[in-house]
Amino acid sequence: MQVKDWKNTRIYKVDHTLQVKERSQNKQSRINFDMGISCFIQGTSIQRIFTKENYRINSQPPKDHHIRLLCDLEQAMYPLIIEVTPYENYVKIPAYNLWKEDWRKKSQEVLKNKYKGDFAESLRIGYEKAMETEEKLKQKIQEEAFWRLYFLGISEDQKEKPCRWNVLKAGTLYFVGTVQTEIKENEINSRYIGSPEPWEDNFIENINQLLKLKKYTHAYITKEKMQANCEVTACWEKSTGKLLTKTAEIKVYSSDKKYSYSEKIEMNYHSISMRKISTPRTFSFFITEKEEVSEKKADPHGR
Repeated sequence: MQVKDWKNTRIYKVDHTLQVKERSQNKQSRINFDMGISCFIQGTSIQRIFTKENYRINSQPPKDHHIRLLCDLEQAMYPLIIEVTPYENYVKIPAYNLWKEDWRKKSQEVLKNKYKGDFAESLRIGYEKAMETEEKLKQKIQEEAFWRLYFLGISEDQKEKPCRWNVLKAGTLYFVGTVQTEIKENEINSRYIGSPEPWEDNFIENINQLLKLKKYTHAYITKEKMQANCEVTACWEKSTGKLLTKTAEIKVYSSDKKYSYSEKIEMNYHSISMRKISTPRTFSFFITEKEEVSEKKADPHGR
């Protein structure tokens, strides 16, 4: 199903929960935020503007100084413009170099106004290096659960659909499964069920390192002792193509119950915002990469 374009900004409530058991230790967290999504068209280019607000950890604003700084550096990434296909698949980040310069200015302002010291600057520099090319930025955002969920297309029946998911501290799991779609009145419902492809050695080794289990001992967890599943569901409004809800749930566990990992993220349509998105000057006219280069050549100072 091709996604139809829309006016205004759609606000989605995002809820991300994580539960991990490592031997007798149980850890859990919950993150909530609002994601605004706007749609713009320039010629054949379909672009989405994403804005992120109201970030909460366990229902509270981040309290830890380090976590607050990381959240502020991430917030400086927005608004983020991503070009997509008619089926809402990732294409590229238009005018990436202009976006990077805008992030650099905003991140420097964050440190100037709220944080002091070499440690804060080293974090900012490390964050910048992780996004120093468009490919690195793409890899960074797609490691986050929201973007993995958003760009996993399940709107059409498919006999074999791959899916990759980053499991915290363990590595990447690869699933393969099928997509089934059902139409009920004015709703289109899709469901993806994935099973893990052959376990990678690094993933198994990381699990054992987390549990402090030595290789070639009886307690060591082998591939045969690991199980996992992935389920993604989505619901669209048939008449408008509006995404109403989308959820991904991943479970990884060992048969001896020493390790278990449960992650769930869902985005639910909440409302329409009439508030105009405050985009940087560089994005005001949806400059393409070609236009960006021409603009720089015209001004030797790159202003």
